[in-house]
Amino acid sequence: MSCHDIGRGVNFIMEKVLEMYEDGKISKEAALEMIKVFPKAVHWCDGNEYEAQETLTETYCSACLKKYKFKSDRIINYDIDYKIDCDDLAEGYKRYDWWDDEMKKANFNGQSVCPECFKKYFAKCFSEKGKEKLKQKFQIDIT
Repeated sequence: MSCHDIGRGVNFIMEKVLEMYEDGKISKEAALEMIKVFPKAVHWCDGNEYEAQETLTETYCSACLKKYKFKSDRIINYDIDYKIDCDDLAEGYKRYDWWDDEMKKANFNGQSVCPECFKKYFAKCFSEKGKEKLKQKFQIDIT
């Protein structure tokens, strides 16, 4: 059974990091480093990183820290991950692992990105069939 309190607690810290970034009190680089590392604290108490990233997921791109104005400004991994098939992915990518693998390669950690970062970091993860599915089903053009 996971500890949800630690996730909410770390999310509270993440809110403060994002507030300080927004207010210009910390640099983008410092904020990115903190949002990459702080959610990992949930593992001290069997927590869930996605709970620690809730505010980040809803408000900022976890790769470039672009602030979302509307819900449509963001692409969330679990919105797509559970709606694609294995043959939607390019060779070498595994369902449920592709998001985390590419985020780690790019040195980021998070559950949502803006469309520009999705195209930049994730286009290579999809087969031609998958790219067409993203375009038709999710209105995401990564070609």
